[in-house]
Amino acid sequence: MGQVEFRGVRITRLNHAAFKLEGDGKVIYIDPFQLASSPKDGDIVVCTHDHYDHCSIEDIRKVIKPNGIVIASVNCGSKLKVLRNEVKLLNPHDQLSIDHITVTAVPAYNVGKRYHPKDYKGIGVIIEVAGVRIYHAGDTDLIPEMDNLSGKVEVALVPVSGVYVMDVEEAIEAVKRIRPALAIPMHYGAIVGEPRHAERFRQGLQGICDVAVI
Repeated sequence: MGQVEFRGVRITRLNHAAFKLEGDGKVIYIDPFQLASSPKDGDIVVCTHDHYDHCSIEDIRKVIKPNGIVIASVNCGSKLKVLRNEVKLLNPHDQLSIDHITVTAVPAYNVGKRYHPKDYKGIGVIIEVAGVRIYHAGDTDLIPEMDNLSGKVEVALVPVSGVYVMDVEEAIEAVKRIRPALAIPMHYGAIVGEPRHAERFRQGLQGICDVAVI
């Protein structure tokens, strides 16, 4: 677990692709997974797709408030029916706002892999909190739609492990296209991917943008 603060928003990497965002008096979790504690402080929990390491009912219950809201890709719908919390489902390109927090779903899919086909409708998300736009790429390869994000997000959370998602060299190229002020590697250290991939990510972006390995 590591943490960085960016323009008043605290960003904590919890594990794998799981993050906690704190800003504007709100707590937002993205893809909580294998969490050791149960803070139950989450106003919003986001799930990018229905795979067990991104949509874990056990971990959602650990973090969400009784009145918290789950925002998830449409492919999570049946899995989330066991929750008592309000659930809002998004297709790619959908957008919604909750208490000054804006969540925009963007495409996330594999190219030449079978794990996350485009018609599966997994998503990445752009979460705007306290005026900061944070992009969590979800499980994706380097895809043409990333060009549309150029200059439109301040922080990019990007998978680097390969196998199920883009590898570290593709992740470096993705960040060069997106042009955030800060990039944070993810999707390593739990199932696939190693710390060396995160370090290669940092090295490959020297002089391009700030990188926090957390």
